[in-house]
Amino acid sequence: MSLGDRIREFLGDNPKKLVDEILKSMKEEYGDIPFIAKSMSSRRPEVFIFNALQTLFTMKQPKAVSQKTAELLAISAAAAIGCEHCVDFHVRAALHLGATQDEIFDSIMIAGVMSQTSKLAVGLRKLERASLSDSR
Repeated sequence: MSLGDRIREFLGDNPKKLVDEILKSMKEEYGDIPFIAKSMSSRRPEVFIFNALQTLFTMKQPKAVSQKTAELLAISAAAAIGCEHCVDFHVRAALHLGATQDEIFDSIMIAGVMSQTSKLAVGLRKLERASLSDSR
């Protein structure tokens, strides 16, 4: 039996049932269903299921940090890359998990510092290289 056949067997004849269970769990866990989950699950349920597994073990059941900490990390990462929709969702999810306004604020401030310093590091290195080439 090929890997594809095994995966199809795992998904069963009707992956919609599993998709509905995952979406229900997300609603209970986060207080909302992420837009990405809604979109993926309606268009490609089989892809969504495997994406949900990754999310489960990364965000909902991380190995070394609490779920609340994982949400604070998600807020920080989303703020640093400028993903407004992700920040909105993960702030709500963090609050749902008991995060405080101060914890969320600190996560956003850390993101801002990291984002700013990463841009400065790139720009100042480019300037340094340009200065070195001009002096030759």
